[in-house]
Amino acid sequence: MQAVPLAIVEKGRGTQLSVVGVRSINLCSTCDAGQLRQYHDNRPNPLMPSELPTVGPDERLT
Repeated sequence: MQAVPLAIVEKGRGTQLSVVGVRSINLCSTCDAGQLRQYHDNRPNPLMPSELPTVGPDERLT
């Protein structure tokens, strides 16, 4: 297991995302090898969450 920082993101104005915090998560070197590789390739930036906040159907411009 390896502890890595995971970004906490919120939707700002329009399509802008903001990192509002970071929390530590434990990743398995075997089970989560892809995520660990992504983290190490982008260090010192935190790992981004797999699901990002998006524009909901009621917020879209028509």
